[in-house]
Amino acid sequence: MTVAIVPLQTWGGELPVQYSSNLAIVFMVIFSLVMIGIGILAGRYQSSEEDYYVAGRSAGILVIALSVFASIQSGWGIVGFPGSAYQTGFEFIFIMGTSVILGFVVAYWLLARKMRLLGEVRNAITAPDAMYYRFEDERVRLLGAAAVFLGSMGYLASQYAALGIIGALVLPVGFYEALIVGLIVLGFYTVIGGILAAIWSDAIQGGMMIIGAFLTVFYVFTNFEGGFDGMVTTLQSQSPEMFQFTLLGGDGLASVGFLLSAIIIGLTLPGQPHAITKFYMSKRVSILKWGALISGLGYLMTSLYWWVGPLMRAAVSRGQFGGELPATDVALPMALIEYAPPVVTAFVLTSIVAAIMSTSNAFLNIGAAAIVHDFLIQYMNTDLSDSQQVLWSRVVTGGLLVGAGVIAATFPGLIFVLGAAGWAIFASVIFPGVALAYNWRGATTEGILWGGAVGLGTTVAFAYGAQYVGLTLPVGLLGGQVATVLGILVFIGVSLVTDTCSYNDVPDDIQTVLDVSRVSGQTSDGRALGADGGSRQADQER
Repeated sequence: MTVAIVPLQTWGGELPVQYSSNLAIVFMVIFSLVMIGIGILAGRYQSSEEDYYVAGRSAGILVIALSVFASIQSGWGIVGFPGSAYQTGFEFIFIMGTSVILGFVVAYWLLARKMRLLGEVRNAITAPDAMYYRFEDERVRLLGAAAVFLGSMGYLASQYAALGIIGALVLPVGFYEALIVGLIVLGFYTVIGGILAAIWSDAIQGGMMIIGAFLTVFYVFTNFEGGFDGMVTTLQSQSPEMFQFTLLGGDGLASVGFLLSAIIIGLTLPGQPHAITKFYMSKRVSILKWGALISGLGYLMTSLYWWVGPLMRAAVSRGQFGGELPATDVALPMALIEYAPPVVTAFVLTSIVAAIMSTSNAFLNIGAAAIVHDFLIQYMNTDLSDSQQVLWSRVVTGGLLVGAGVIAATFPGLIFVLGAAGWAIFASVIFPGVALAYNWRGATTEGILWGGAVGLGTTVAFAYGAQYVGLTLPVGLLGGQVATVLGILVFIGVSLVTDTCSYNDVPDDIQTVLDVSRVSGQTSDGRALGADGGSRQADQER
């Protein structure tokens, strides 16, 4: 028997939640003005595509690590995950929290130092750049660019769906109007300021998310009758399936499928192009050793938002909110409205918008880079001056913003579903083409072409087929993550029987990147660049 992980719902129109706060509007306006100001300031430093996409490789570790975590813990996580925890129980919180935090460790370990050195020796600025330099085949670059573009659209749409929901709560307008207002603000500072505006704003937004998480948990559990113990007691008597690791009270196999899918999501975090791009930006390789700790801690603290899901399930079991939430994706904002003081509710709702925007500007940037840098400039050999590169990047960023907004307004599913689909599209191509290829000498051109194509095609079919044509998979498996594994297996299998662009065929500087230690940033025989991206002597001086 097929067990559905989450039922579908449709957002849009007027949300069945009553909330009005002039203070929340003031917070939102102030936040929007700050973001616009950051965009204008950052825009003064955009004179080339390297400035626009990798911030001139001048970022410190705190900014990078906060930006990596903030772009992962997004509207998908802060709005979508509490709704999913409301439906599936504590297993969702434990599984997703553990897998994603593990993913940060794996991402920094596999790629952080290698990607910073690759940026130094080849001036790489995108994930498809890394794929091309490893395999030296323009078809590989095109495959990577296609994956980044398609994945960005799905992931951005999940953010915008959340943006419309929260905006409609704060502003005296409906979902669609709130979505448009949010896109205008987001579009302005992202289009003008590029990735520099993104990482500057991420530092602010990441801090807001962390503060908001602690405020949310404190006030919601303090004001809920019985607190945490009351929630547990109520769920044990009214909804015992929330404690069963059998996903929605299924037959036990569903939890296995979901568990495997969650592990795949976490382990393929190194295949997320926004993380790779952030690694390019580091001032020095050596400072990246602290990145996983900072990113992981930030994510762990903001996962506190998810605990609101089970609490709201307990409240509903007690007969509150009419015995059912109008939509599971509004679990968090409804909890704030019901249990938190008005000033806290206003601040946290603004923090949620910050989370949405922190991810959106990162994906707008990498999506635009896939089109302008990877397709137009590199693949099509279009000759653009520095100023034209920046202009085209801004135009394409605006186009992506509008396209993803249309998807958000029309997609008939949960925010979690959109986010998981976008994640899987990235992972099916970028994870084998970069994370594995730079850590396995036997990876070949044929392997990534076949594996990436199979992974990308089946991901699109499985991830979205469930929503539009009723395609389902057994034992609770997520379609996109199954397709990711299929693509990786094809990549490995084909690489084992082919030999184009394996280790001995790649240039010396790429061999150096392959040989760089995942821990020290140096090779055992001294061929690597120093840990600062320059000479060993310079690294010692620092």
